[in-house]
Amino acid sequence: MTGTAHSLAARMPTTAPAGSCHDHRRHSPRRDAVTVHTVEGSAALAWLEQRWPTIYGTDPAATPFASPGWLLGWASQLPASATPLLLLATGRFGVHGALALLREDHDHGTALRTMSPYCEYVTVVGPGAQDHHVADALASRLSGLARAGAVVTLANLPARSPLAMALRRQPGWRHTTSRTAAVPLPLDLTALSKSTRRQHTRREQALAGSGRVTYRRTRTAAGLLDALPALVSLYDAQRQAEVASTSGAWGAVLSRCADSAFIAEVTADGGAVMASQLCLYRNGHCYSVLPAMDLAMSRLAPGHALLRWLAADLADDGFAFLDLGPTRETPGQVHYKAQYGPIWDVNLTSTAGGASAPHRRPGSGGTAHDAPGPAPLLASLTKDGTA
Repeated sequence: MTGTAHSLAARMPTTAPAGSCHDHRRHSPRRDAVTVHTVEGSAALAWLEQRWPTIYGTDPAATPFASPGWLLGWASQLPASATPLLLLATGRFGVHGALALLREDHDHGTALRTMSPYCEYVTVVGPGAQDHHVADALASRLSGLARAGAVVTLANLPARSPLAMALRRQPGWRHTTSRTAAVPLPLDLTALSKSTRRQHTRREQALAGSGRVTYRRTRTAAGLLDALPALVSLYDAQRQAEVASTSGAWGAVLSRCADSAFIAEVTADGGAVMASQLCLYRNGHCYSVLPAMDLAMSRLAPGHALLRWLAADLADDGFAFLDLGPTRETPGQVHYKAQYGPIWDVNLTSTAGGASAPHRRPGSGGTAHDAPGPAPLLASLTKDGTA
């Protein structure tokens, strides 16, 4: 699956230098001694605001989970016990690659993990993000933080990315894997099995018989934010969330990255939303982040209808992939994704330092389909540093 947004085949503190991002074509990390610097707290937020857009722009393989708006939106809502932290792999000519993390100090010690609670693919960002010298330097620093007492957890690293491979070479790390699924576009239903095609046909007929059904995809920031409350409501109801997600929390994030996000939905007569899905996108690759449906409509399979219409819509707009993200190894999850003929790959969750509890977050052995909303996640971070 070459040419995707993250390739699927690849894809203590010091003061960071103030120099701008280097020209990676002229100054490779292979010829430039790489040093890892740490920026944290308000300085990290300022760096994200002012300089992260530059390194993100130089890295076509970076996913929208690493966009400045996405990271700043979540960082703006951190509890007081949490501190944003950036690791910057730098050389004489500037920043080669960066990793956005979150540090939390609590009664039991220090925990370090990725900055965003919703991140299906964790990658180094920058012009040298795919360079093994950069990955080795970052892996060495992460190992050093773990040896110093921090529990370091990186969930959803593409397993064949340079950083994942570098961490596997480091001693003391524990690794688990989860499969990922990306559907090539346009969706070729004729390539599916006859039984799967018959199943899709029955679903379409049942949905058509229920009355007028409408598909739409938001195209503006205002449309995105207007569609958000219905999505969050369906999401919480479907998962029977103990602590409800809030449209405000998601709105604070999406208002910063509305140029790379949309909500697609299927509505019934009268405008009732039957299924809805938040997606991020970059460079022809679309990522399903937050899907939900009305459980009362489940017999009509509106989620399947939405996925098929969305796939056709994206293909018409020139997208190459619809990424369904990490997958729980259950028959339901695997079958749901397998019937769309995805390209399977692997993510790695790597942990070092301390006897840490399992890192529960969206996509860790599952997807946002199965994950808690942002409110319970941030609440659990506040309580004990585990998510």
